[in-house]
Amino acid sequence: MKGDGVADELAGETIKDVFKNAEPVADLHACLTSSRGSNFRLRLLQALEVPLESDAIERLRIDAGINEYHRHLNMLLKFDLVCVQEIDGNKHYLHSELSERAVNGLHALGRRIGREEVDAIYAASLGPNSLRLFLRIYGDRREPDWDIRQIRYTAAEIGRLSLFLPRTIEGISAIDKLNEADVLVYQDDNEVHMQPAKARALYLYFLELYSIVAAVLQRTKGWEVNATTYAAVDSDTS
Repeated sequence: MKGDGVADELAGETIKDVFKNAEPVADLHACLTSSRGSNFRLRLLQALEVPLESDAIERLRIDAGINEYHRHLNMLLKFDLVCVQEIDGNKHYLHSELSERAVNGLHALGRRIGREEVDAIYAASLGPNSLRLFLRIYGDRREPDWDIRQIRYTAAEIGRLSLFLPRTIEGISAIDKLNEADVLVYQDDNEVHMQPAKARALYLYFLELYSIVAAVLQRTKGWEVNATTYAAVDSDTS
């Protein structure tokens, strides 16, 4: 995959692993933050704190005003966020331990940067290229401007950091998405600003999603994952 060389340039083994697995991490992010059906997937996860049969999920579907729930449920099953139990001979669905970690990751991001900032990130629908570019910038060793407590880049410097993407248009799209998410902000000084605190909070969120992806891959493909390295990070004081 083009981009592995860039991953090797990043500081730290964990950030490299998140970079290399940007596609499943972005898929999980989309699964959790999709606004379709009034965030039906997230609402379903929260409802599944108790076991529910298909009839109960159907009632949730009707209340949400969506056409069907099976695709949403299958997406949650794909990431092992929901498990299936037989109770009294009937199939029930229940959220998993990974689901709790995913929801806690969402809540932790909100606590760190605020509800409005989180909503902007969700609305931008960040895909794998945007995630990789964010990690590329996050892994850069640029020192912040302590007078304004932000990291500053020229547009040309951001462009150079995006050159690992196979086509220029993908780099432009990734930059625009990060700008839409208010992660990269174009200022009147013709420079691009990134807030270190917000960037770190977003990285910790993606790291949490990666820990879930890694756990799924460990079970399905036999990966050997270091549980200490990929443990969830959920401390607002860290």
